Amino acid sequence: MKKKSRNMVRSIILIASVLALLMSALIGFIGYNHIKKAYLTSFSEGLQAAAILVENQLTHSVDGDWSVSEDGQLMKGDTAVHDMYQEQLDDLHARTGMDFTLFYGDTRYVTSLKDAETGQRMEGTKASDVVISTVLNGGNEYLAENFQIGGQDWYAYYLPLKNSDGSIVGMVFAGRDTSVVVANMSAAMKAIIATFALFFIFNWIVARIIISRSTKSIRDIVNGLQQLEDGDLFFYIDDRTFNRKDELGVIAGSSAQVRDKLQDVISATKKLSEDVSTSGINLASSAETASHVAEQVTTAVEDISRGAQSQAESVENSVNNTNEMGDSIDDITVRVEDLSTAANEMLTGANRTVDTLSHLMTKNADVMSSMNDINDQIRLTNNSVKDIAEASNVITAIAEQTHLLSLNASIEAARAGDYGKGFSVVAQEIGTLSSQSKEAAVSINKIVDALVSESQKSVDTIEQLSESMQEQNEQLTTTKNDMDAVVINVNNVDSSTKLIAERVHMLNELKTNFSDIISELSAISQQNAASTQETNASMEELNATFALISDAANDLRKMAETLNEKMDYFSLAEEEKKTA
Repeated sequence: MKKKSRNMVRSIILIASVLALLMSALIGFIGYNHIKKAYLTSFSEGLQAAAILVENQLTHSVDGDWSVSEDGQLMKGDTAVHDMYQEQLDDLHARTGMDFTLFYGDTRYVTSLKDAETGQRMEGTKASDVVISTVLNGGNEYLAENFQIGGQDWYAYYLPLKNSDGSIVGMVFAGRDTSVVVANMSAAMKAIIATFALFFIFNWIVARIIISRSTKSIRDIVNGLQQLEDGDLFFYIDDRTFNRKDELGVIAGSSAQVRDKLQDVISATKKLSEDVSTSGINLASSAETASHVAEQVTTAVEDISRGAQSQAESVENSVNNTNEMGDSIDDITVRVEDLSTAANEMLTGANRTVDTLSHLMTKNADVMSSMNDINDQIRLTNNSVKDIAEASNVITAIAEQTHLLSLNASIEAARAGDYGKGFSVVAQEIGTLSSQSKEAAVSINKIVDALVSESQKSVDTIEQLSESMQEQNEQLTTTKNDMDAVVINVNNVDSSTKLIAERVHMLNELKTNFSDIISELSAISQQNAASTQETNASMEELNATFALISDAANDLRKMAETLNEKMDYFSLAEEEKKTA
């Protein structure tokens, strides 16, 4: 059932236009508020600048402080300044359009303001309470917006007026009526509205052009798709639609591609239905041939069954041989484990021997060091003994000289007679002492000679013992090196034994796995013998299945003919050319 269609492009562009209009209005409203705020800020800053300039000019044009004379004249120092300042304020009003007022206290003394009803200057009038409180009492600047003065709304800026001592004596006013601001903002609003109106009209015109062009292209595409719905695969889409660079051009191209693909598919389907019909006939013939082949397969399966039984007997023989091989491997495993144990014990003993030799070499080195110390001590003692012998010789020489002195003293004492008797006794004692010293020196020499002789024997003995210890140390070193080689060889034997043990364990596992495989093969052989019988039954069922396939092939051929009739609904360009 065909559905009525609406103009989608018109609806989309209409919605987009409404949204654009709403967005423009929102942007205009926000822009107007920002323009108004910026204008008022700039306006207030101008008023502030004008007030500051006027306050500066009025304060410094005449020297002195502000005051009011007894007759009510505004004074600056000793000068009455009303007329001079009035002329200046009027001149500034004429140039800038702003109004200015000079307050003394809360009263307007000099001003360019005029009452809107009477047209008279507003001199002598009072300021409002909020201005007095903020400026005169608080000493702050004050910006007034939409402020009522003399029947009009004003934007005004107030500055405090001070004397030289800093005291606040009045105010300076700069203002402008709000009609100027309102007029400027009204002009800005009108400009914004006019811009938005022109934008909307331009947008509407562009939208109408886009709608017109897009509608024609969509109509071409819809007409082509409706022809496709009617089964016409030879519809045409105008070139202007194909040449578009937007999505409609892509859709037109895709529609043409779908048309071409459907032409190919329908053509291939028709040809395929004919091929299926032919294949159904061939399939039925093949089913008969397959049935004959199945009978031959049944005969071959019976032969396989007999071969499977023979294979089962061979597998049982292999199981027996495998068991014998497993027994041999178990015996090898036991012997290798004994060899590994012996190698470990030998390695342990060799390591203890090496440790003992190392300890013995250390002790031998300590003994040699001690013997060297003893040898050095004996040599020192021998040298000391030789020094004693030399000292004994010196004593002997001294004893001989002393004996000569005692003889000389005896001779002199004899010459002296009675006077030399006492000296003769001393000479005898000295002679006796020299004899004893000589005897003692001789005894010392004999002892020293004996000590030197014994000391030399000890030195010779120590040297012989040192040579023996050196030879023993060399033999111990050689023995340790030999034991190190033994340890290395034992380690190699232990490693080889462990490797052999691992290989034997691996062979044992492989033997177990091989036995399992042989057992499985035996079971499989038995299963094959049983399966061949089941296969014979399955082949009989297969023959029945081939009969069903033959029937199904005939049904397939009939369905292909029905499909071909359905495909005749579509008209193809090639068929139209043939009929034309």
